[in-house]
Amino acid sequence: MKRIYLTLGIVTSLALTSCSGFLDKEPSTALPVDGAITTIDDLQNAVNGIGYVVSGERGCYGAEFTLYADLLTNEFAVIKSNNQSVPISSYNLTKYDELATNPYRVHYQAIANVNKALETSNELDDPAVTNLQGQLYAWRGLLHFDLARMFAHIPSTVASTSAADSGIPLADQVYEPDYKPTRATLAETYNMIISDFTKAISALDEDNGVGYMNKWAATALRARAYLYMGDYTNALADAKAVINSGAYSLYTLSDYAGVWTAEGTSESIFEFLTTDNYNAQRYSPGYYTDASGYAECAFNVTGSLFQYLSTHPEDVRSGLIKDQTDHKDAAGYYPGKYPGRAGSIYVNNPKIIRLSEVYLIAAESEFYLNGGEAAAPYINEIEKNRVEGYTDVTSVTIDDIIFEYTKELFVENQIAFAYWRNGKSLTNSLGEQIGADNMRAIMPLPQREIDLNAALVQNPGY
Repeated sequence: MKRIYLTLGIVTSLALTSCSGFLDKEPSTALPVDGAITTIDDLQNAVNGIGYVVSGERGCYGAEFTLYADLLTNEFAVIKSNNQSVPISSYNLTKYDELATNPYRVHYQAIANVNKALETSNELDDPAVTNLQGQLYAWRGLLHFDLARMFAHIPSTVASTSAADSGIPLADQVYEPDYKPTRATLAETYNMIISDFTKAISALDEDNGVGYMNKWAATALRARAYLYMGDYTNALADAKAVINSGAYSLYTLSDYAGVWTAEGTSESIFEFLTTDNYNAQRYSPGYYTDASGYAECAFNVTGSLFQYLSTHPEDVRSGLIKDQTDHKDAAGYYPGKYPGRAGSIYVNNPKIIRLSEVYLIAAESEFYLNGGEAAAPYINEIEKNRVEGYTDVTSVTIDDIIFEYTKELFVENQIAFAYWRNGKSLTNSLGEQIGADNMRAIMPLPQREIDLNAALVQNPGY
């Protein structure tokens, strides 16, 4: 089995960084990596270990970050505050907050491990090296992309992507422990992201198994990055390549209800693997989206999403309203995408990118390139697999496309970004209108990083 990173034994063989005492002394972008990679098994373990680093800690893929862009909207509500995700939904994150500090640290820790593995992998003489290097490049592209989504504005929404300190610190090599980075521009940030995905695509196999990057995962993720850049021509080309590959198929009306408890489903291009032995525990998305858990990501019953789902039973997605109105402490309606496996609400595989999003990337790109009529077939293809008796439309608006993101990809870290990327303001849980240029649309850099590195420039307003 390749799922080595899910076992505790892998920790001893991974190139992991040291723990909290060290982290108080060194900036996250310079975290050193210990351990040697001398065999192809070592390299495979290092690839496995990237998922281990970023899937189990606060603010990362197996925890709140899966819900991040949804919590920023008024489509979801805190039913019973346990003061966990609330700083996100209340737009009250500070530069001292764990939900800013932790994802910054952990993402750069994972990038440090990628860079160490890439540096030493060239010394290995094995035909499997190329594919494993491709997985590492894809990881580095994804990690930088998501750091940029958290700590920098969307490039298609700013006046200049060349503005100083508008991007994030970039890490493309192994650095000395005393390395002190500066922030790149947004243009430099996204150019590196695209470069890493492009390297990955040329190196990756077409099928590496569930939980691993392959050629189509890197292509789909590059399409997403192009979309955020406003490069609709390249975004559309990549989206079409994935769709036309035949490697994945949209969930159907009959199978939709069961896909949320399964691994490696027909739409899942890249997902994180979790088990009952390894998961984020109370920071897992299943715990936030349940009345018996933190109950901080329930449907807002006055929001447009719940209003639609609750009045359209012909839409199979309405079946994902989890009625927990009889719960004694946190009565409400909750999203049902994280029901758990193996008897544990903690065990869910967050889907980082799936085919429906690729169809929506194509629709959004076509809309800006060729108009609503060109975009409509992609929306129709999703809708006919979700709505009984659906009739094709001949054209769509950008608002239609954004609402399709909302309906199809809720609690999958998409909604706020879809609004902002398209120049739309959203309504947050406080009833405020928040646009892409709002200082609170991005996180503050952690103060500990600035204390360790005075060359880092804080995001405005923090």
